[in-house]
Amino acid sequence: MSEPAVYGVLALFPSAENLLTAIPKLKAGGYSEIDAYTPYPVHGLDEALDLPKSKLGILVFLMGAFGALGAFGLAWWTNAINYPLLMGGKPYNSWPAWIPVTLEGAIFFGTFTAGLGMLILFNKLPYFGHPVLGSEAMPDIMRDKFALLLKKPTDSPFDPDAAAKALRAAGGDAVEVLPEPIHEKPGAAWWARTIAAIAAACLVAAAGTVGAIKIFPTIPPMVNMENQPRLDPEMPDSFFADDRGMRMPPDGTVPRGDMPILSDSPQSGGRSLINPLPISARVLERGRHMFDLHCAVCHDRLGTGKPWLGSGYQAQPADLQSSTLRSVPDGYIYWVISQGYGPMPAHAADISPDDRWAIVRYIRALQRSQDAPEQDVRWHAIGGRKE
Repeated sequence: MSEPAVYGVLALFPSAENLLTAIPKLKAGGYSEIDAYTPYPVHGLDEALDLPKSKLGILVFLMGAFGALGAFGLAWWTNAINYPLLMGGKPYNSWPAWIPVTLEGAIFFGTFTAGLGMLILFNKLPYFGHPVLGSEAMPDIMRDKFALLLKKPTDSPFDPDAAAKALRAAGGDAVEVLPEPIHEKPGAAWWARTIAAIAAACLVAAAGTVGAIKIFPTIPPMVNMENQPRLDPEMPDSFFADDRGMRMPPDGTVPRGDMPILSDSPQSGGRSLINPLPISARVLERGRHMFDLHCAVCHDRLGTGKPWLGSGYQAQPADLQSSTLRSVPDGYIYWVISQGYGPMPAHAADISPDDRWAIVRYIRALQRSQDAPEQDVRWHAIGGRKE
């Protein structure tokens, strides 16, 4: 029985540097049919082997562009031609809404082209019998070793012993001669078996899916977010010592977008706090509404400190029209509204900072209205026109 023909000679190298150094030496020895096998991409290897640039990228780009144009065209034809819908006054060809499906079309066609093009067009599948796959060096190549293969030329003689000697001289070891694989082109019987196996696998998968749905018809695919543990308002929780699920925020917590009041007295608040709101009709109207809602019941609508409550109410609200409160800064009044002072409770939890400042603006307007200077009266008397 004759010995099988030789496919080539394979040798292992310990590092990528050794591999790149060996290639010019082998080329200088007259070997041109050289293949490299590495556990990870090696920079500069394609140039060292004089490999042409892969055409897979061009193929993926073309098919990705085809998928993007096809998806965009389908969305346009469906929404603008075949079944036009008027959505919120937008034009029928409202293309920004089609960008997601356009992207998905490009990804879908590009991904399948990359996989199938690499396997079928460039790797020549369904041929699975490459000699290197069955070599003794293959486990090492899959881990951390690098290999060079000197293939037998088709148009010139090849000496396996000389090739093995050249590989050892270039720094390789574990040299082995690979036999020529037996190429058997798939015939009609092979294709029939393959198609039958694929069809059988699809039928089994379909039957299994239908059976599983009948046995477990109510199992949702994802329940992690739907069934996550949570506490509704006023619910008890045994995790805490007081069995209450609702917790107070930690001491010193500041609401986002709110500035804490760092001053510790109305006087220091008057020095450090400045009203950020402009004097405008909108601010004054908002201040009037909030004043009537929260302040007028104790301070009267004009801020005179005459409460509307009965004789049982023993507190003495401040007279906002007094000369003392007319002379204090805006920050003084804001601090008292926020933190409370004497019998007056704090309203920081009930009234937002902007509404508190609007109340201060309105209090200033009330004070001016009850003791208006002559120029204000004259300006109002002539219809708001300046003399």
